[in-house]
Order: sequence, then structure tokens, then C-alpha cells
Amino acid sequence: MCALLVALGVAEDWKNVEKLIREKRPYIQMNALHRKALEEWSEHRLSSPKRNEEVDVSCVIRSNASGGSSIR
Repeated sequence: MCALLVALGVAEDWKNVEKLIREKRPYIQMNALHRKALEEWSEHRLSSPKRNEEVDVSCVIRSNASGGSSIR
């Protein structure tokens, strides 16, 4: 989800997206493999997204009754 939100221009990098997600869902967990994959992905990106306007993360991420998340 971090890579997707970066690609959509919600934040400049996956670390900032992780912080945004934690604001809404503080109990998320990423292990070392997740972070490594995101770091490698960010190193191989061709361009940075251009932020046109501030995006509210809650419109992209929403909690469902079972405690999972979904993307609209």
C-alpha cells in the first residue's frame, strides 16, 4: 500500500506514507522484508510524483469492521 500511495502522489516517499497510515491505523506492522522491498522499489523508481494538492489519507484508506483495510 505504501508504494501505491507514493505512486498516487499522496507523499514523497514510502517512509512519509508509513507515517500517514500510522496516524489512522497506529497498530500497523511492517517487517524488515517489507522495508527492504520498499527501499529497493524507491531506489529503482524512474521519477518522483508531483503533488498537485493535499490528499486526505482517510479517503484512500478506510477501516472495515473486521479490522482490515481497503482502498477505495
